This record gives sequence, C-alpha cells and structure tokens, in this order.
Amino acid sequence: MYSLRKKSVTVLLMVALLLGILLAGVPDVEQSSAKSKQDYDIILKNGTIIDGTGKDRYVADVGINDGYITSIGDLDRDEGATEIDVTGKIVSPGFIDIHSHADTPVLKTAKSSITQGVTTELLSPDGGGPVDLEERYALEDEGLAINIGSYIGFNAVWEEVVGFDDRPATEEEITEMQSLIENAMEDGAWGVSAGLFYTPGNYAKTKEVIDVVSAAEKWRTNFPNHIRNENTHVVEATEETIEIGEGAGLVPVVTHMKVMGPNNWGKSEETIRLIQEANERGTFAAADQYPYLASQTGLTAIVPPWVQNGGREAMLERFADPELRPQIEEEIHEIIGSRVRDANDVYFPTERKTLQDIADERSVSPGEATIQILEEDGNLRTIYFFGHQEDFEQILENPTTAIASDGGATESDSTHPRRYGTQPRVLGKLVREDGLLSMEEAVMKMTGLPANIIGMVDRGFIAEGMVADLTVFDDKTVIDKADFDDPKQYAEGIEHVLVNGQFALRDGELTGNQAGQALKRNGDMPSRPMSLDEEHHVKVIGKIDQTEERKDPLIHISIEQGKQDSKSKGTFRLIDKKNGLHIKSRDIGLLQTYKSWASFTGTAKLKNSETVPVLIKIDEVNPFTGMQTIDIQAGDHHYEGNLKGKMDIQ
Repeated sequence: MYSLRKKSVTVLLMVALLLGILLAGVPDVEQSSAKSKQDYDIILKNGTIIDGTGKDRYVADVGINDGYITSIGDLDRDEGATEIDVTGKIVSPGFIDIHSHADTPVLKTAKSSITQGVTTELLSPDGGGPVDLEERYALEDEGLAINIGSYIGFNAVWEEVVGFDDRPATEEEITEMQSLIENAMEDGAWGVSAGLFYTPGNYAKTKEVIDVVSAAEKWRTNFPNHIRNENTHVVEATEETIEIGEGAGLVPVVTHMKVMGPNNWGKSEETIRLIQEANERGTFAAADQYPYLASQTGLTAIVPPWVQNGGREAMLERFADPELRPQIEEEIHEIIGSRVRDANDVYFPTERKTLQDIADERSVSPGEATIQILEEDGNLRTIYFFGHQEDFEQILENPTTAIASDGGATESDSTHPRRYGTQPRVLGKLVREDGLLSMEEAVMKMTGLPANIIGMVDRGFIAEGMVADLTVFDDKTVIDKADFDDPKQYAEGIEHVLVNGQFALRDGELTGNQAGQALKRNGDMPSRPMSLDEEHHVKVIGKIDQTEERKDPLIHISIEQGKQDSKSKGTFRLIDKKNGLHIKSRDIGLLQTYKSWASFTGTAKLKNSETVPVLIKIDEVNPFTGMQTIDIQAGDHHYEGNLKGKMDIQ
C-alpha cells in the first residue's frame, strides 16, 4: 500500500512539474479578434460559411496561407495577395466524392468534377481497382486537378488469389488475401470496398468475406459494399453487409443505396431501420446515395451469376448451348422484372436505345436480345430506371447517408448524367426546388460526413488548420444540366473551387492548375460518426517519447467544444528544448472525438512568431501498440510517439 501511494505522489509531482515548466513565462495568447495585421495568399471576403458540420451558416472572411485555412472571421485589417469578394455566395468545404469510377486520364483536368465543386474522389469502389495501390498513387506524377484516394477492392483481391471459379477459398488463400489487405492498408487505402453483387466477389460466402476483410480491423476503417442484391433480397443483403462490418470490426457502408423494382418499392423502411438499429447498438453504420432514380452498370447485371461463372468465355459457351440458351433467356426476363418494370427501362446510352427497342428491331424477346448484344458487342454500359421517390427520400433523409456520385471525372458524352451533375443537382433540385434537405444538411452530406466515413481528419470542414479545399457557389442558381439523352452538360452555379489552396476554378472557368494530391490514410485516422452534438474535451500533459532521455518534447493540451460549437477553445503548447522550438496555440479549430480517439486542427505560433497550421491526433489506446500515442504536425515540424504522462478524452 505504501508503495502504491508513493508511486501516485510521484506521478502527481511529475505532472505538476511538467505543467509548471510549460506554463512558466508563457503569456496567454489572445484569439483572432486581437491579432495584429497579417498577410494572406488568398482572402475570400464576406462569404456565407456553411462549414460541413451541419450547423447554421454564418458570414465571415476566410484567410488562406500555404494551402491551409489559417483564419476565419473579420479580416478587414489584413491583406491578401488575392482577395475575392464572395458576398451573398456560399463558401463550403470542397465536396468529397467517396464513390468514383473516374476515367483516370481525365483526372489531369477533371472539368466534370470541378464544375460540380468536387475536390476529392475515392477510386476503386465496388471491390474493383488494382491490388497494388501504387498504380493509383502514380497518377499524381502525371498531374492531378483534384485529390484522389483509393480503396482496396475485395473483389480484386479475391480475383488475384482465387480467380473466377465458383468455389470456396482454401485456408492458405484466405491468409494470402488477408496479407494483400494488410499491405494495402499500410500503403494508405481508405477502406476495403466490395461488390458482392459482381463476380467473382459474389462467389465468396459471408464468413469468407469477414475472414478476409477483418485483416483491416486495427485500422478502424470502413467497408463500402455494393450489396449482393438490390431488389428481391435487398433487406437480406443489407443485413449481410452490416453483419460483415460487425464481424470484421469495420464500419459497414451500403454504397449507392437503393431499392430496385416495383415489387420491392417500400422496402427502404426496413433497410434504413437495419442501419439505424446498428447505430443504436454502437455500430457506426452508414450509406451513400446518388440523386437519381436510375443506376448505371453493365448489361451483365441482368445475366444470372451462374451463367457468368468462369468469366466471359465460359458465359459465351453457355449462350451457345442450345439446351441452356432458352433457360438463360427466361432467367434474364425474371431478373429484368426484379430490377425494373420492363425492358423499356433498360437503356443503352451509347446506342440511345432501350433494350425493348433493340428486341423489337430484331424481332426477338428482351432476354434473347440481351444474349445477342453480349455476344456481339460485349458488356455495354446500361442504365436501369429502377426507383421510387418515397424510397429515395427515406434513404436520403437518414442521418448517416452521404452523397456520392457513383460516377467520377469523365469526358464521355454517352454516360450517366450523375457524372456531370450529382452535387449541383442535390443543391439545386433537392434543396432549393424540392426542399428535401436544408442547405446545411446537404453540404454536410457531401463534406463532413463522407470525410468521417472514410477517416479524413484534415478535410471536409471549414476550420482553422484544415486544408483549403473549398467550393464557392451561388445557392440561387446552382443546378445540374445533364440528362440521360445529353449527359455531357456541365453544371452551373459553381463559381470558385480551391484544391490545396490553389484555384482549380475561378469565376466559373478552369485555371489549369494541377494542385491535386494522391492522399493516403494512416492507422490513426478512424472511420467515425459525426460527433458534433455532444460536449467534448481533451486534456493531455506529459512528454512525447522520442527515445532520448531528457530531450523529449513537453506537451500540454486542454481544449473543449460545446454542443452547438463548430470550433473548440483552449490551449495547445509544445516545448522542444532539443531543437529550441516552442509552439503555442493561436486558434483552435474543430475537435473530433470517437471512443478513445481525438483529433483537432488549428494554428499555432512558433518562437519566431511564424504562424503554422496544426493537426493533432491522439489515441488513449493505440490499436497497434496498446499505448497512449500522439501525433502532431505543426507546419514542417512533426512529432509522434508514446505519451509519458496523462491523457483524458471525453
């Protein structure tokens, strides 16, 4: 007992000593209202800020330096090398599209995306993409107009190891696939995507999927899945996705969530209930949705999976079998009826014809026409007019449903209009015309919520210290122009877009800047729910273990954020005696917390009076080490390690 008391007194004395060292001789730092005149690279003046949190808009100036938001408020006393008056316009975070099938060469210019206000796209959804993520990151070397990130695709991993045969994976193959998942997470993947609707992913049983993707559990990441069935068995397929997420320790995300086919309309009530029940029991479950009642995929979507087993050549052999062909024709008719009303709702944008048009031209049934098209022309891009407005609205209004295009950068003139109009359609039609969401809710669903779902910590919100990915739009005129007959029509009303602090779009015109980056995710960037309707505080005091005795940086953090606040207040100080560096808080931005983890951004002043952006990530129990860890990026200065001291996250 005496020993325990002695240790407790020793710890208290150490904490008190550290606190005294940190606070001694350090004056209080006044907030932005009392700052001296500053110079900025860019000032956006008098904008109406919708900051991505879902909270009410406000009017303020935004000051940008070196690619970061460094001040928000009244900057009339300050000067910007570039100043733009955006009075009456909305200034929002750049839109984050977490489901992109971008034509990768087009990312050099990305006009279709930038004119929608998109600043970041996540590639390799639906389980696809390269197993080696370096193929994605190499796109930065060719020039990027917007940011990109990448998932690792479950289907791609399964194909790499198991192939296209419809069979169970062996134990050795499961281990090999787990290794590929781990490698991708270490390389910066933003989650493990799956397309359990598509071959060969649909050959995997639920337990096999859990076994493979659970390799990413320590990364606290997400599992966006094109569910096995979006029509007749949509409820069961949604349930399976949540089961996989919970079984693997990942956030289940039903991607491009929908209910297909007139016989299934109304089932969104059940599928949304499953997501809400998961959240109520402590599993963060989410979805994403595009604002159209029509989907686009390949023509093989209406071909039975057993027919596709073994790949295209095997499928063609079955088509050629005179005994199997009538059976396949009939099963195609059944699938059409489960997805849409009839073959008139199956549309080929490259042909400007429906499946029924082609069937009539050839005097055959829609099922036989499908087989002939696949034999002659391959897997044509196909649009399916599937949906019902009430289902669409119920999914949209679910608090954990984000907006994503299922499109991405393109220059095609024969594609789904979502690739040219998703985000402006939400802002113009769904918000302004239909009143389905408030503008604050819509912006949150395209910025803060998708950032949280994938684990981003430095984008998705307007706050001091965040990267300056910003979109400025006119909420009175913003609208999509693309339609199914003429999809290549650029949206209107997006006036300025900044990517990493540089203009990608200015006054509605592309600048040609290629400031985009290939973004990578770290293990201390968990997928997490929005947590801004609760009070939070973080307290840290101690040393960051840098292995050298008596030279470890001293750290003190004490910040808090109220329920109605979209920024926090408090202090952050770091003293690095070894390098003669003293960092102290100037403005604290947004605080985010999740379980035993926290992150916040802000700005800090160095000893030489230079102001730098700050990003801090804190783990009470790091899943990789089991230790208290902290990661601090302050301008060019980076500190990370175990904390020797006290940490409290509430």
